[in-house]
Amino acid sequence: MNSYPKTHQSVEHLLAEHRRLHVMLRLARSAILHSGGPDRNGTTADVVRVLRQVRDSFAHHFAEEEASKCLEEVAARCPKLCEQSRRIQSEHSELLRDTDKLIAQALDSAQTVEDRVAIEKAFDDLCEQLFAHEAAENELLREGSAIGLRDEVPVPTLTRDA
Repeated sequence: MNSYPKTHQSVEHLLAEHRRLHVMLRLARSAILHSGGPDRNGTTADVVRVLRQVRDSFAHHFAEEEASKCLEEVAARCPKLCEQSRRIQSEHSELLRDTDKLIAQALDSAQTVEDRVAIEKAFDDLCEQLFAHEAAENELLREGSAIGLRDEVPVPTLTRDA
């Protein structure tokens, strides 16, 4: 099976993208936290701007992930992972939709403490959703890579002469 090096590169790229997305999420959290309170130095516009960047990053990441066919390769290697692969990919549109809802919520906010707390809660929920998605993705890739390694690397066998 010659696809292992290509798949391995795709997995490494995917993990690097996850790290980049986590940086974006930290920036968004900071914008949300700094948009309310007595010493506020951020605005709703700042929150919306960063959330739109997060949404664009999600969309780009999901498109790259789907184009790489990395999850499909894993499912092809191990048919028992097909359903899990499909479910993980179907979560992409849900994550984008929930990010759009959060942006709309931020746009509608009156910059009160209550609104900021509600946005923060919705953002935390979105992060939990993304982290669960990534964990499922990583588990699928780990299982699929283990299968790929078994297929790729010959397993030494003992002979009676040894």
